[in-house]
Amino acid sequence: MKKPPKGIPTPPPTSPKAGLAINWRAAGLAVLALALASVYLFIQFRGFSISTAMDQAQISREIAKGNGYTTQYIRPLAIWQLEHAGKSIPSHHFPELLQSPLNPLINALPLKLVESEWKLTPLDIVYIGDRVIAATAILFFLFSVVIWYFAGAILFDKKTALIGCAGLLLTDMMWQFSLSGLPQMLMLFLFACTTWLTLRAMENRDLGRSSLGYIFASSLVFGLLTLAHWAGLWIFLGWVIFATLQFPRKGLSTLIALVGFLLLVGPWLIRNHDICGNPIGLAGYELITQPGTAETDYMRSLTSPPIFSAVATLKRFSEALTHQAGHIFSFLGINVIALMFFTALLHRFKLSNAASFRPGVLLMWGGAILGMGLSGVSESVSPNQLHVLFVPLFLFYGFAFLMVLWSRLEVHSPKIKSAFIAFLLLLCALPLLGKLMSAPERAIQWPPYVPPFIAVLGVWFEENEAICTDMPWAVSWYAQRQALLLPKTIKQFNRISDYRLLGKSLNGLYLTPLTGNRALFSEVYKGAYSDWISLIMRPPEVANFSLPIFTPLPIDGECILFSDRNRWSRRN
Repeated sequence: MKKPPKGIPTPPPTSPKAGLAINWRAAGLAVLALALASVYLFIQFRGFSISTAMDQAQISREIAKGNGYTTQYIRPLAIWQLEHAGKSIPSHHFPELLQSPLNPLINALPLKLVESEWKLTPLDIVYIGDRVIAATAILFFLFSVVIWYFAGAILFDKKTALIGCAGLLLTDMMWQFSLSGLPQMLMLFLFACTTWLTLRAMENRDLGRSSLGYIFASSLVFGLLTLAHWAGLWIFLGWVIFATLQFPRKGLSTLIALVGFLLLVGPWLIRNHDICGNPIGLAGYELITQPGTAETDYMRSLTSPPIFSAVATLKRFSEALTHQAGHIFSFLGINVIALMFFTALLHRFKLSNAASFRPGVLLMWGGAILGMGLSGVSESVSPNQLHVLFVPLFLFYGFAFLMVLWSRLEVHSPKIKSAFIAFLLLLCALPLLGKLMSAPERAIQWPPYVPPFIAVLGVWFEENEAICTDMPWAVSWYAQRQALLLPKTIKQFNRISDYRLLGKSLNGLYLTPLTGNRALFSEVYKGAYSDWISLIMRPPEVANFSLPIFTPLPIDGECILFSDRNRWSRRN
């Protein structure tokens, strides 16, 4: 039998009994995956609670309608950007300039399948659109687990891959991301694919074959990853450095990688430039904002974008790195085994793939840390959280390292070894078990979201009318109406409405706990909402305001609607 080249260990022979055991374990893992998917989707799911998820969802619905990559969520800064570029402001089908396109594009298909149920009814506590998007994300998660199994088998062996995938399925954070509506599960699937392709390229290199085909394919997938989230660019840059150092014909490998990446990302950059004069649209402004500035704050400006400050950028980057370091356990899903990856860095693995790929993991993870440092990351389940993509790789290395330590104990009982593995999986599952065994949470995401109460705005306002609000992502998603983000000042509001910049006047102003529950002095009187204080306070002062008719709305009057006329009283 021909021996593999130096550097590739000869795989141990697999007995029929061992192969059957792996098949039974894989079948058990599949049953576990389906059971957890059902529990999370039909019992744990309470609808979306993150603005980015609702924003991307309403874009998906516009695509499903045949309106192209357009949005009903209008940002004042987007109006400024179009005006500044000398472009016309469309009265219908406003172009989306912020969100990455791939996730909305993919979610348009499942939304199209439930088109007849798009309109919310008072009994729809969980919107059907929320549930089908969450179901799609769960499918991507489960597909990614399969790809990660094959990647783990190349890195180590089938048994380690199976244990790592079990630990991944038992990590509660992965399921929370699946339910969030964010693109991370799509990204996890794409990252699994590019990892597998890279490992196959390394195998070809060790066998003396050309790796260029796998490198090109991997760069294409990285292009898709970046179209799912712009921060994927930073991971790609880490991978390019690794590929340049790892593969022969370094210049050619790098060139092919860059060409493949630009083939997919380039057309989108051209599209943005043609529409607004900026190839990345509004996405770059989050990199230059002041520390602690929310996206909804700087997007409210109709007159100017954030101004770059090197000092502010460095400060924000430093704070973001400190935050990541202090919360890394949370960002890895409170998974003890994933955390063992850092200890495994001290171990010299004998398997060539595991040893050779580890620098690549560090380079890509370093790129992700850099990207999160520039764009900012807050909670463990949040739009810019990229650590989640590396949990599978960290689990593989963590489990492999712990099994090396176990082998040195020279405990030869298979039952004790199985008990040790079960204990490790239990550690992975602790947050999940705590979630499933805790007292049931309320069925809605209040405050501030109650979908049926938001959807009623779609009854009171016509399709050709526009509403201004402090949560336009929810109004555009649940009420299916064009929604303008609350501008910085009433003067800017009046300019948009009186000059009909959107092709129509603003007929409503909907304020929610997002503004009502802010700190009175620091955020309202002296903060970003100081110009709106007369309308935020209860009772509001509507003198000289263009929408003088108002009514409190549920829950407990914490929302309030201002309009040009009484739209909410029943008429005979």
